[in-house]
This record gives sequence, structure tokens and C-alpha cells, in this order.
Amino acid sequence: MSKNLQAFIARAEERRPGSVIRVKDRIDANRHETIAYLKHLDMRGERKMVLFENVPSFNGEQSQFSLFYNPWVTRQFCADQLDMGELKSNMELSLEVARRELQKGELETVPSSRAPCKEVVLKGAKADLRTLPISMHQKDDVGAYLTMTCIMKSIDRGFYDITFTKNMYYAPQRMSFSAHAHHHLEAMTTEYEKAGRRAPVIVVLGHHPAFYLSSCCMTPFGNNDYATAAAFLGEPLRLTPSETWGEDFLVPADAEVVIEGEVPPHVRESQNPFGEILGYYQLEMKVPVVEVAAITHRKKAIVQDFWPGQMDHWNLGGIPKEGSVYNVIKKNVPGIRAIHLPASGCGRLICYISIKKEFINDPNKAAMQAFVEMPNLKLCVVVDEDVDVFNEREVMWAVSTRTHWDKDIEIIHKVQSFRGWLGDTVAMIDATKPLNGEFPKRNEVSEEAMERVKRFFK
Repeated sequence: MSKNLQAFIARAEERRPGSVIRVKDRIDANRHETIAYLKHLDMRGERKMVLFENVPSFNGEQSQFSLFYNPWVTRQFCADQLDMGELKSNMELSLEVARRELQKGELETVPSSRAPCKEVVLKGAKADLRTLPISMHQKDDVGAYLTMTCIMKSIDRGFYDITFTKNMYYAPQRMSFSAHAHHHLEAMTTEYEKAGRRAPVIVVLGHHPAFYLSSCCMTPFGNNDYATAAAFLGEPLRLTPSETWGEDFLVPADAEVVIEGEVPPHVRESQNPFGEILGYYQLEMKVPVVEVAAITHRKKAIVQDFWPGQMDHWNLGGIPKEGSVYNVIKKNVPGIRAIHLPASGCGRLICYISIKKEFINDPNKAAMQAFVEMPNLKLCVVVDEDVDVFNEREVMWAVSTRTHWDKDIEIIHKVQSFRGWLGDTVAMIDATKPLNGEFPKRNEVSEEAMERVKRFFK
């Protein structure tokens, strides 16, 4: 059986009993209750996946769909999605993501009759978004949003781009298309508009979580993201012809729900406020729209959603970028040992890098490459290889004991531009020891003693 969301959930329950909470009581996503449930879990420090099995559709009627959350809420869950077994270190996951990002997996096309996502096919007026659960998330969101991936196909080069974004409900066959300036989606939409053509797009509302992890890698424009998704799945990604465009646009055969639609050229409508990944509401803005042509799904399908601006979201966005940026820095600073985008920076704004420093400018080279690759990054801290970048206390210890404020902090203006309210200025801190000259030796506990007393902690 090909990898899919329902098989993943079943395996997680078998492999890690108690890791998935099945909520059978009615929870109303239209009244923010799914997110309130997740907040209660977060306040209790419970990092678990949640499957809401009794939710209403957006139209208020009893839904045939379930809602699933939190598959990325821990790094171990993410490692499970890549079949890595028990993590020995946090960086092990980042390195595996870095490895898979450089691979191209195989694609397999299957007929619609063999595609689980085609068990139910709805077209025309029957393709009604209101039959889906479309959650209200943060308190002051302007409306209900779908929050998973949009997929487009290049107008003339044949590659598919998968981008994690959101779609606000407007009407039964109409929703927003959040193609932002830094997205590949915006570039592809512009290509179709220049040609005066409607742009085909699909929204995938459920698949194996590794499929979604792949979509957050920083692959270049022109990369065939379907092939990257296959590499993350560790098996061929099965595709099938779409209902609207046939073999000209292939869709993931093992998806839970696929919405097919077209983006009319030069049409813009308002969306937002929407509480997003940094913990603030995005301001109102004009975006393209999607006119829905078809909805296909499995019988008893599971719709995926997430709570924006929380650990599940930060891990999903940050872990693939750790791998992507590691690959880039490695080319220029071979001594890189680890990289982490911590939750304190929402998996976007702060980066910790450890290196084996060989040249005096290695810290600056590593930091500058990170700023170039990540348009949201505001602060980069570079430490020595003896510092665990996944332990913020250790990073801050290195900053406080190894940084000379008069020469190891750089402020650089006019670097970033994506979110204007964040400012365009960045900072980098060199918290590494000098290559030359005396520096105190770090305290150490005897490794032999640690091994001898390990038996007390089994």
C-alpha cells in the first residue's frame, strides 16, 4: 500500500500508543473549538496528534470528514514520517532532510480507477466548499481558512510547485489564493497572467505528513516538487489525471481531498486579518482568487489543518529549512556541524549555527549565507561545535561568555524585505572562541563516570 495519511495515523497509534488522541465528541470548528482544544493541550504541555472525528461542515451540517492536527508537533514525529526510528540527536533529523532534499524520487501515474482520491468526484454545483470542515482559527481572523498546500504547474516548463499557504472561503465555488511576492506561486501566476490564461491550481487537504514536509524545503524555482515529495516519502509518488484538465495536470492519487480550480487573470480580492506563523495577524491585502471546478476525495476522508503560529507550524516550516540552509552553507563553510531554527524565533526569525572554525571569517560567511537563503531571518548566532544549538541555554551561555560586544556583533541594514513591519536590518553574533590566543577550557564531566552511572537512569 502506498503511503497515505490514514495509514500514517494507524501506524503512529501502533508504534507510539497514546500519541494520537481521537476526539469522538462533537467539536465545532466553525466556532474556534478545534483550536481551543489544541490550546488546552499546549497549556498542559501535551505534544500529541489530534483527530477530531465529529465536526460539522462549514454549512453547519454533520460532516462526513474528520479533522487532523499536530503531526509535526515534535521532532520525533517528523522523524517517524521519514522512517528514521528513534532519534539519537536533533541534528540527525536536519541532516536526513538535507539529504532527501537533494534527491529526486520516482513518480508513478495510475488511472483514476486506482486512485483513492477519486472515490468521490464532485463537479459543478456539487463541488461545494461548504461541505468541507473549514476552520476558524485565531479569535480575530476575518473568516474561515483552509491551511494546506496549493500546487501549480509551470505554463511551459512542465514542473510542479508545491507551496504551503492558505485559502480563505469566499463562496461555495470561490476562495482566496495566497500567492505572496516571495512565493513561487506568485511567479507562476504572473506567467499565466502575461499569457492572458487562467491558471490551473489544486489544493491538497490531506496526505502523508512527509509529503508536506517536502513542500517546506527551500528548493529553487523550476524544481519539480513532486519528485522531491517522492524522495521524502521514500517511495514513488503516485499521481493520477485531474478531473478538470486530465493528463495535462496530475494530482496526488493518495491524497485525502483534492480541490481543483482555476485562477482568473488580473482578479484580486481582499483577505486577512489572519493570525499567522509569527504570532501576529497579517494585515488586509489583495490576492488572486480560485474558482473551484471540482472536489474529489476518499470515502470517509480526513482533512488536515493546523493551528498557525504554534509548535506544529514552526516545526513544519523550520525543520525542512534547517536541511536546506545546511546544504547551502556546507558548500562555503565545510566546518558546519549543526543548524537550528528555534521556536523562540517561530522557526523563521532566529538561526543558531555551530561550526568547527578553521578561518577567522567562517562565522560571518555562515551567517550571511543564512540571511540570503531565508527572507525572514533577523538574527543569526554562530557558536563552536562544542555548543548544542538545540539547547537555547547553551547557546546563550556561549553568547555571554565568548562574545566581545565591541567586535563580535554585526548590524547590517537593508537586507530583508518580506515583512516590512519587521524591519530590513539583521544582526549576527559571533559567539565562537578566537582561533589564536589563550581561552579558558570549558568545564567537563568525566565520560567514564557518566558511563558508569548510566545504569541508574534506565
